[in-house]
Amino acid sequence: MYNTDEKSLRLLIRKAIRLKQLKEKKDEQQLRSIIRHLLREGDVDSDTNPAPYESTSVNMLADAFNQILPILKTGLRKLAKPEERSSYREHVIEKFKSIFASFESLDHAPNGHPEDEEEPALGDGSLVEQEDEEQEGIKITVDDPQRIMPSDGKEDDRFKEEPPDDEQKMEDDFKDFAKPGKNPTGARVAFETINDSNIQSVLADKRRTLFDERDRREFKEYALYNVDLWLLTYEKELADTKGQEPAFTEPMTEKPAGASVEGDAAKFGSDEEDLGGEEPGGFDMDELPGLEDLGV
Repeated sequence: MYNTDEKSLRLLIRKAIRLKQLKEKKDEQQLRSIIRHLLREGDVDSDTNPAPYESTSVNMLADAFNQILPILKTGLRKLAKPEERSSYREHVIEKFKSIFASFESLDHAPNGHPEDEEEPALGDGSLVEQEDEEQEGIKITVDDPQRIMPSDGKEDDRFKEEPPDDEQKMEDDFKDFAKPGKNPTGARVAFETINDSNIQSVLADKRRTLFDERDRREFKEYALYNVDLWLLTYEKELADTKGQEPAFTEPMTEKPAGASVEGDAAKFGSDEEDLGGEEPGGFDMDELPGLEDLGV
């Protein structure tokens, strides 16, 4: 037989347990509702997941980055020293600028070819005068501008230029590529990473779909800026794993006009007003219930 106080206490305990069970059930339903909402928003259309950007040129670049970014990241991760990675990054960006410059030179050339170079002035009769002639794709150099070459080409081999040595040509190209005062190892890895890859052809293929000059300019500007941002992201990750200070922490390329930077890239030199509180996918995280609201 319970006394009155003990009976009242037991009723209160049962009520408290029941209320806790009801709250847990409500919290579970609320959590399930939030998860369903997130899943619906994140999978609006499985054929466009992630959703396309509002710009055709940026969508083309996003496709190109599927192949380009793993190559650039692999090259960076080969370098253990910060000064090597800093040099790598600068040379990669300079190479991208050079690639786009070559695209633009073709845009403004007749039939898609660079303008014909101005013909060299006639020789002054000096003892050794070089005159390049193309005959069936073979370059020959004659020792005197007055020399008459047989039209059947049987004497061409006598004056044919030695073909350039592939290894020497590569070294000459690297000397032109490397920036003075920068770490040569980082420069060499950047040189080989890009030259041994399909980066230029991938960019050319995606850019070829764009006929509007503004789209091509946007494609270039976003490519340069985003290569820089991704290298910043990869450098921070790599430096953290090595216990080093990052070799570079700020973008060295100009942000395209009107660009909004989100995600990890927003940490690198972006103004606060460009970012806002909204996460990719259209959610403002401040509006979602906190852990304490879910009973966690």
